[in-house]
Amino acid sequence: MHKIQDATEFTAALLDEKNTIQIFIEILKKEEDALVQGKIDDVDFLASDKTRLVEKLTQLGEQRSQYLLSQGLSTDSAGMNEWLEKHVDAQTLWNELLQLAKNAKQINQTNGLVISAQLQHNQRAFSALQSAAGNISMYGPKGQAFI
Repeated sequence: MHKIQDATEFTAALLDEKNTIQIFIEILKKEEDALVQGKIDDVDFLASDKTRLVEKLTQLGEQRSQYLLSQGLSTDSAGMNEWLEKHVDAQTLWNELLQLAKNAKQINQTNGLVISAQLQHNQRAFSALQSAAGNISMYGPKGQAFI
């Protein structure tokens, strides 16, 4: 991981983080479409892209934290706000990044709810099929079957 040396590099890293979140949101929207259309193979394919982007965002967040620490600032919002007081030109970029992160979180939560609802539906359908076949079985907390 590259160590950020100055405010210019830090601002460039914030821009990279913003752009990465935008790409992440695009993936989340594709995932949402695939879920709505029932294209599970597409959801699986997009999962690898999501994982790669989450890893990159994690690295960028770690870089940001390391830079703030190197400047004698805390790694929380107070530290970032203190840095922004001295670098007001980056304030808009930071606000955009925060809004995008909020949007990504919201879309991801919605997708999670859709996945959960589909999973519950599938579990009910599977149980109904088992009952119809006279093959009623349940599982205990350790995975043992009760027939």
